[in-house]
Amino acid sequence: MIGTGETQKNAKVVTEWGNEAQSGFRKKFVVGQHDLHTRPEFSDEALAALIERHPADLIDFCTMGELDDGADSWRTGDPGDLSGMEVLEAVRAGKLWINLREAMSVDPVYRPLYDQMLADMKANNPGYKVLSAESGILISSPTAQVFIHSDPSETILWHVRGKKRFRVYPAEAPYVTEERLEAILHKETTEDLPFEPSWDNECEAIDLEPGMFASWPLHGPHRVQNLSGMNVSVTMEIVTPESMLRNGVLHANGVLRRRFGITPRSTDTSGPAAYLKIALSRMAKVIWRNTKPLPVSERTFDIDGNSPTGFRDRAA
Repeated sequence: MIGTGETQKNAKVVTEWGNEAQSGFRKKFVVGQHDLHTRPEFSDEALAALIERHPADLIDFCTMGELDDGADSWRTGDPGDLSGMEVLEAVRAGKLWINLREAMSVDPVYRPLYDQMLADMKANNPGYKVLSAESGILISSPTAQVFIHSDPSETILWHVRGKKRFRVYPAEAPYVTEERLEAILHKETTEDLPFEPSWDNECEAIDLEPGMFASWPLHGPHRVQNLSGMNVSVTMEIVTPESMLRNGVLHANGVLRRRFGITPRSTDTSGPAAYLKIALSRMAKVIWRNTKPLPVSERTFDIDGNSPTGFRDRAA
């Protein structure tokens, strides 16, 4: 079936990116249209084959609790010797979330699509400069969700199958603080954030359907709630000169706070002080390498298509 899409691979992926989206890109929450949902690479057969051939160390099989349980309920599992199609059936019927990390940017079947997506975004946004990027594929159950978090990279979410509600919050306190961003960049904590239900009164929300993609400002906290169907989305994490400068300043402020007991007064990304901080950040990463990586979650369940949740817990 993949072969039928060969003539499409060099065709544009972005089908609609209006003036409002272009002018608001990277400054506010904007939405465009794409045609990934029409491509054979996102059929059940193609995704099942990808699950089977993608490097195991680049796949996360997860489940999670309810909103009140928060990010601490997130845990990982094992597909065992199930086929790709059996895994998809468990996802469709249960409560699972699969992250095929870097699949778009490293798999030879999907790489042409990834290259075209980047080319389209550059063509539609004059002056947009990408220093580096990687892109993965998310496959998740109708009842799955992702708790509020802040990405250190600029992010674009391309929705392909199913329906999900996407909420984005202002990239400022109390939703996310500069100290929290420092901790994320210093790898002292995950990207997960504390959450208050009342914050939903301040968020922007949209129900993403196949053929829609969304972009939002750097560090904008966001959470995702699936609404129906097996959901398939493509994530694109991008480093630009602007995000590198912003993260470099925040990382340097963290160095000043942690290594020298200095409370930084500014997070400005312009002027001589900002470039001195970039130099400090780079030097600190060489001198003080993080020797305490975040813990890897123990696998606590096995995927099981016969279970209503799509998995069965392992004995404690």
